[in-house]
Amino acid sequence: MAKKESKTYNHYVPQFYLRNFSGNNSIGVYNFADRRFTDEDSIKSVAGRNFLYGKDDKLENWFRNLESKWAPIIKSMLESEMLPVDSIEFTYLLMFVYLSDVRTAEKADDYKKSTLEEAKRIVTMVSAQDDTELTDDEIESLDVTIDRPNLSYIEGMKDLIRIMSDLCPLLIINESEVGFLSSDNPVAKYNQWFMERNYKHPYGFGHMGFQCFIPLSPRICFCLYDETVYKNQFTKKSRVRLYDVSNVEELNKLFIQNAYKEIYYEKDSRDWLDKNVKIKKEYEKDEWIMGSPQYGYLQKVSNRCVFDYFKISIFKTVSFFKTAPLPYDEAGPLRESAYRILMKNSDK
Repeated sequence: MAKKESKTYNHYVPQFYLRNFSGNNSIGVYNFADRRFTDEDSIKSVAGRNFLYGKDDKLENWFRNLESKWAPIIKSMLESEMLPVDSIEFTYLLMFVYLSDVRTAEKADDYKKSTLEEAKRIVTMVSAQDDTELTDDEIESLDVTIDRPNLSYIEGMKDLIRIMSDLCPLLIINESEVGFLSSDNPVAKYNQWFMERNYKHPYGFGHMGFQCFIPLSPRICFCLYDETVYKNQFTKKSRVRLYDVSNVEELNKLFIQNAYKEIYYEKDSRDWLDKNVKIKKEYEKDEWIMGSPQYGYLQKVSNRCVFDYFKISIFKTVSFFKTAPLPYDEAGPLRESAYRILMKNSDK
């Protein structure tokens, strides 16, 4: 039997997920670099990169297996408009959220960039010590090839899932005439509390006030949020319905700003997107170390955070946190679950 060829094109946004915004095998794509709309692009040819997960199929097959677990869970959520009640299914859902955040092209590019910059610094120092005949232009032209650049982030899943598990889940049902959008960064991370306090520290899954939104279809969005910092103004239940189009528009604007290079949409959203896509800004990326030299590092990333204020009316900041001090330290204000993981890792 002939050996099966490795899969060349690796999707960093799953095809089953993209079909939820289409219903068939095509999807609308807006590309920021080209400033171009394509209302019907092949799902097979978008949100992927050649050999992103390596020359063999080990990591690709691992994702395929997980996607076979995720797809029916998310399909059930879309049909029932309910969160999973089974603890195993909910854990798979958290895995989907975390891995959808770290398997992307942007994370791969960030890892390569930081690795290359570190390599150039080392070469510069060695060249100075050994009087090597390397010009600045030659050093600057150096490049690096990294197999599976997302792997280090993927390997952090075990600790991060524990941190995510204390966030409150919420299903947001869109009843307005404007559908939710998605992007090549489908997990939109945010911290409304930081924005209200004008606190520009990079934020992630372990920070107090953290929120993340992942649209599952034009009509349904899954959310995780810190219920210690926020009160859900709309309901005490695990799902909320948005009838006011302005509430949906604020989330879509967040999704646009969170995108890397592309927005994905269904045809009916083209007109709204055409009017609003220019809101995207470019931010400087901060090198973020979650942890400290004393207690160990949990995560180190070149992190791009959204620092615009979006009025997400579902959430109201608890009065205590409106004036509570925000620590200006290396890690920022972390939730207790994140501190526990840091302390545990520091003892190893």
